[in-house]
Amino acid sequence: NLVGHHDMWEWREHAYKAFFALFFVRCLQKSNYFGAAQSKDFQLSDEELLVGSLMIHVMEVATMNSHEIGQMEAERGQNWLLGQTVPVGCALEPTLVLLNHACDPTMIRVNIGVSTAGFASRNIRKGEEITDCYSWPFDITKYEDRSPDLLKKYKFQCGCIACKEKWVTFHDLPRSFNDVPDDKINFSPEDLPHVQGKMMNVQKLGSKINQLQQKDDFDGAMSLYGEFNAAIQQLMAPPHQFYVIARRSYASCLWVKYGNKIRRDNN
Repeated sequence: NLVGHHDMWEWREHAYKAFFALFFVRCLQKSNYFGAAQSKDFQLSDEELLVGSLMIHVMEVATMNSHEIGQMEAERGQNWLLGQTVPVGCALEPTLVLLNHACDPTMIRVNIGVSTAGFASRNIRKGEEITDCYSWPFDITKYEDRSPDLLKKYKFQCGCIACKEKWVTFHDLPRSFNDVPDDKINFSPEDLPHVQGKMMNVQKLGSKINQLQQKDDFDGAMSLYGEFNAAIQQLMAPPHQFYVIARRSYASCLWVKYGNKIRRDNN
């Protein structure tokens, strides 16, 4: 029924929803919506109670399962990559809500017309869960801020790896190969003769993706992200700025290629 935390709401939240449900039921009574089943006093009939209960359920579903609808906006003449994705509304999408949350999600959502498409944000291992991000990802919001927010709004304590290991936000992440902690290195001493070549390959792929983006060849840029992600994985495990830059850049390409977009006047 898309609501699994009904008993975790505080009584104030239940009272708030009940008040509005009763208000709308009274409005329906004024229009004689219930006909012969309409109550004649302050006690609601079974049909009225059913409708009121459905209203409360819909409010809980909306609270727990709404997805933000966005569009990419840029000024006239401005490169789309310099634009911003801004929220313009919300929607209930029964399929997407079945995905669990992670602060480092494996999926990117893109709004295309009245539909929402999901794209893998990186290479997904066989058996790995496909996850969405209900709030802000780890690279934008600190663990100390996003964890209580998720608990308050969605009634769960996030257990993703970004929360378990308390990954820091983007500007505090390792930013070069020299910054990678020992426990995040993905190569052995025997691999050292080949490490420099692998580092150069990461830099080469990153430069190639940037060049293609500047030429508005977003298909070409997107075709390299899987290879770029695999090249990074050969050297280190997340978190690292390289992983975040790759995800953000790929998401921008997806929005430019497929998403809702609008040009704004410069003034």
